[in-house]
Amino acid sequence: MENEKDMSEKKSEAEIVISAAPSEATASEDKPSGGLARFAGFIILVLIIIGGGLAANGQLMPLLESLQAKFASQQSSEPEVVVSEPENAPLYQPAPQPEPEVVAASSKAAASAEAEALVSTIEQLRSELQSMEASQRSLQHGLIEQQRMNLQVRLRWITDPASRAPQIQLAWEEISLLPGLSSEQRSQAESMQSLARATVQSLRDWQASLQKWADTLTTPVHEDIIPTPEHPWLAWITGQFHLRQAPTQEARRLGSLRERLLDASRSLTLEKWPSDGEWQSLHAELLLQVKAMHGQSSETATDLGLPENFAAIRKDLHTLRESARLWPQAPQGEY
Repeated sequence: MENEKDMSEKKSEAEIVISAAPSEATASEDKPSGGLARFAGFIILVLIIIGGGLAANGQLMPLLESLQAKFASQQSSEPEVVVSEPENAPLYQPAPQPEPEVVAASSKAAASAEAEALVSTIEQLRSELQSMEASQRSLQHGLIEQQRMNLQVRLRWITDPASRAPQIQLAWEEISLLPGLSSEQRSQAESMQSLARATVQSLRDWQASLQKWADTLTTPVHEDIIPTPEHPWLAWITGQFHLRQAPTQEARRLGSLRERLLDASRSLTLEKWPSDGEWQSLHAELLLQVKAMHGQSSETATDLGLPENFAAIRKDLHTLRESARLWPQAPQGEY
């Protein structure tokens, strides 16, 4: 038994020596030039020698067993510490999900802010619209007032006694073109405009006829009886005196008739109507003169282009002025 034990110890010692020799060779090969490697090799060699001595004396195995028992008792007395290895962390962290209540509250706050902004915008637009409507009403009111003033001015022109037929015609024409008149008012204005135009045209025709007949009534012009001397100074002296033949009674009558016709023409321009007797006398005398000039008999009808009297045209002018005077009492349109 002892031999077998010695053999086993030697065998283990040889194994230790054999195992230590490659380790030393490996250490010397890995780090031949390092001081640390030499120190480690020295320590290993010392351990091998000590282990060989203990093995030779039979003390190596009991020492190893006691060390193992001591190490086991120390491990049993100490609490076991479990170290958990951390799991591999993912490459990216998912975004934390917000709490439902926080999301709902924030969405409500955002919706409330948007609603307030929308209400504010609506109120601002409503205020601007009201301002525009007020401006439009003000402009419309000002336009109506201006048109009313224009109407009143033209009505005063018509009713003014100093206004003449052409001015009355122009005033009625402008009234018929004014906006804001009712259909009845516009129809009346257009009717008065037509009547005024006809009145003005009649006056112009009568004035043209009077001028024409006045031009046909030529009176003879008698030359100066005093002869003109050849010497300049005698001619100047005789030129200071005139001696002509006195006009005949016929010439004086024709001259008077011509002046009366021209005066009547000027009176029509100023609407100063001759009296009925004066006009009839002038009309009859002119008619007889025209028939005598053309060699017509008294029974032949002759158109002088003149009215028998001025009652009709005076009535028309009165109608034009009276319609303007009664206009404010008529049914009103926008005016």
